[in-house]
Amino acid sequence: MLAVLAVVSGAYLFAHFVLDWLQQRFLFISGFEYVALGVVLGPVAFPELAPFADLNGMAPVFAFAAGWVGLLFGLELRLGGGGLTGRPMRIAAVDGAVTGTTILLFGQWFFQSGLALPPVPPSQAWMAAGALGCAAAAGSSSAVDLLSARYRDGLQTSLLPMLRRASRLGDVLAISVFGVLFCLFHEGTTQRGDPGFSDWFLLTAGIGLVLGVLFFVYIGNARDENHVFLTMVGILLFASGAAFFLHLSALLVNLILGAVLAQTRQGAKLSGQLERTERPVSLVLLLFAGALWEPVPLLPGVIVVLGFLGLRLVGKVVASSLATVGTPLRTDLFRGMMSQGNAAVAMALSLRLVYHGPAIDLAYTAILCGVVLHELISPRMLRGLLVDAGELDQDIPAARVA
Repeated sequence: MLAVLAVVSGAYLFAHFVLDWLQQRFLFISGFEYVALGVVLGPVAFPELAPFADLNGMAPVFAFAAGWVGLLFGLELRLGGGGLTGRPMRIAAVDGAVTGTTILLFGQWFFQSGLALPPVPPSQAWMAAGALGCAAAAGSSSAVDLLSARYRDGLQTSLLPMLRRASRLGDVLAISVFGVLFCLFHEGTTQRGDPGFSDWFLLTAGIGLVLGVLFFVYIGNARDENHVFLTMVGILLFASGAAFFLHLSALLVNLILGAVLAQTRQGAKLSGQLERTERPVSLVLLLFAGALWEPVPLLPGVIVVLGFLGLRLVGKVVASSLATVGTPLRTDLFRGMMSQGNAAVAMALSLRLVYHGPAIDLAYTAILCGVVLHELISPRMLRGLLVDAGELDQDIPAARVA
């Protein structure tokens, strides 16, 4: 554990003092180096020396990291004020439906077709294809945040706030569907038999709701931010642990928990505190994701990765065209919607912790490749969109980048 903490601390310091400057200077977002570091630290590269060699013992820690992402998005779901309606929600819903369904159908067809891969059990094929679809529908606000930081002096834009909100709502929708898949294709049984979909879904929702209410009752009108934050972390640990041992989605459980907390007096403060941890948590997720990666056959791997990347682009193009019908928005809005980040990585981690098989391995690999590539190209695609939309006239001198 000390070795893990040392690696994570070193990665965060490098990102804070070096990588942030490089990303703003050259306008890119890179996660490959952290995934590669995770592979080196995992059992694949050096099984006898790797800190992550005992992945079974580390599994609850992985679930906690994934649950943190769910809580982060849940805290943004405040009722009232129109935050859950309007154009951003329309864009997120259409994009999720079109892109996610396209990838889902491709994955299900490939895993059951017998092309380059022996057919897998239907439940495994549907779960792997569903995870691919949810990860494809998930976005990221990283490119928007990077451009906002780079051009923070004088950039007047209406696209960036809308795209950021649409990406966050899209992540919420993708996480919700992903959690439903865990209930629909639940792995394992109980001593009292095999509960059905409705039982697992009610249990998922119940854990989040009950823990959210308990937090509200326990905290009350407490004003000490440290006390409130530590209590929230304790409840997060309990929620993620319960989801892990019940083979449920820690993402959805904590999304519901976060949505309940968002309605309390402490919701805004908790959201602000948690947002400050988003950057180190994203690095930890990438590191853990690399540690859990396992090699896949070359030909099936190439087909799934290329299919995932190509069809995600096609889905985004079609979705942006449909979502902007009847609005003054540009039909090439997909250029600002290519990012893929924490939600997709957390989905991959959650999938790996519960499900196993060749289709799961391929889906996991495709998601990681998609995140690395889309994060790399999305900032420049978004900048091109802003330039063509007339919201960005020219680049700023490199000397002005902090």
